[in-house]
Formats: sequence, structure tokens, C-alpha cells
Amino acid sequence: MIEHAAASRSTPVGLVLAITTNTRPRAQERETACRIATETGYPYLPRANDALAKIAERGGLDGLLIVERQDLALWVAGQSFRFHPNMAKPRLLALRQQNKDALVDALQLAPGASVLDCTCGLGADAIVSAHTVGPTGRVCALEASAILALLVKRGMAAYALDDPPELVPAMRRVEVRHADFAKTLRREADGAWDIVYFDPMFAETIDQATGLDLVRRLARPGSPTPDDLQEARRVARRRVVMKDRQPGGDLTRLGFAIVKESKRVCYGVLDAY
Repeated sequence: MIEHAAASRSTPVGLVLAITTNTRPRAQERETACRIATETGYPYLPRANDALAKIAERGGLDGLLIVERQDLALWVAGQSFRFHPNMAKPRLLALRQQNKDALVDALQLAPGASVLDCTCGLGADAIVSAHTVGPTGRVCALEASAILALLVKRGMAAYALDDPPELVPAMRRVEVRHADFAKTLRREADGAWDIVYFDPMFAETIDQATGLDLVRRLARPGSPTPDDLQEARRVARRRVVMKDRQPGGDLTRLGFAIVKESKRVCYGVLDAY
């Protein structure tokens, strides 16, 4: 993900948004837009033939979530974001060629494993995890931002380009859930998951993924607290893993042992209780 890992969680940076449709919506698009507005608490604004910039200016909005025929688009200040697997695609291609993946190694992923990804973001790590654990495994990705969770969940369900062929099946196996990881961890049973994973927000974008600047404004900043990590260790059967920017200051502060490093990032592990 993308923003700084602060000492404790804070509220999402957020955007002032509304829900709208394409310029010639069918009844289905209007119904979907109204349902999303109800689910998220954002207002629904009929589109008519107005330009997006005009609707945003009139409503004092930062952006708009647009319900299109087959997709959702997030429009902010002239930029549009639609779900895309981004770095998941080249990573799956690399794994197919028997190359290493830092996340797979740090999490010690194997077929049949279960992973609770506490920080979904754009979902690339969840897709790679789902591919590696296979049909007998399970990956659940939590996202605190309702809009981001919706974009990723619907995007993974609708995406259809089958290159590489492993990509779409992996996406379909990811369970994307709009949820706060702190609350979710406290509701989970002891040893409910093999691995619990965190990818807190970095101060600067380091991944070359489309839409990260917009996602930065939606996602919740801050790394897990010590209390969160205690819960994560209780919930994990094998290990708790967290990603950090080099040189891993947050990992050290939180008591992680660094197990995997690259030029820009590193991974730390805590053993499960």
C-alpha cells in the first residue's frame, strides 16, 4: 500500500464523495447507484447530461463514484480509477517461471493455507496469496474504506482478461470484506487463520500501480498497535507478517524479526501464540 505507518491507527483520510451513474443509465445502473449510496452513506446524485466536474463543483465534492454498465469508476479531480490487478499480473507470471516472490516467501505460503490479509488496498497481495494457496486454501482481505472495498470486490468479480490464465481464478477466490481489522481480529477465534498479514501505509508511493494516488486518499493510514498484534498472534496458527519500508523502523519498534528484505521494502515476522 502507500502512506506512512504511524504509531497508531487514525481515521481514514477520506474524500467527500457522492454516487452517480453514466450519462444514459438504465434502471439497473440507477438501482445499483441508489443501493451503493444506502450501503456507504454517500449521497446519490442523478447524472443527467452534466459533466462530472460540474456535478462535483456544485456539490462541493472531492470526487464521484460512477456506476457504469459493467464497472465502477472513481473520479477525482479529472482522474478516473477502475479496478486493475496491477502488480499481481507480473508477479503471477514470475511465479509461473519459478521465480521467487518476497511475499510468498515471507508468509511461507503453501497450498491449502489460510491467510487473513488485514490491509487489502488494491488487492495485489491477496491475489498472489490466493494463487499460491490454491483452491484448497483461503484468503480473506479486509479493507476499512467502504468505497475501496467496493471497487476491489466488484472488480475482482468482474475482471475477465485471462493473461496469465491463473489470474482470474485467483481473483475469484479472494474474499474481500469491508471491515476494520482491529474489530475483526477481536472477533476471530484462537488459531482461526494460518497467517495474519499487514501491509501498512507508506509515506511515499513505491509500487508502480495505477490509481495508487487516489487510493492513498481513501485508505486508512497507520500501522497496527501492540494490542492489535497481540490479537493477531492469538488468531494466527503459524505467524504474523508485516511489510515495512526499508530499513524497517516500524518492524523494529513493534518487535518483529526481519525475515525478508529487498532494496525498498522488508518483511517482519512474529510467531503465533
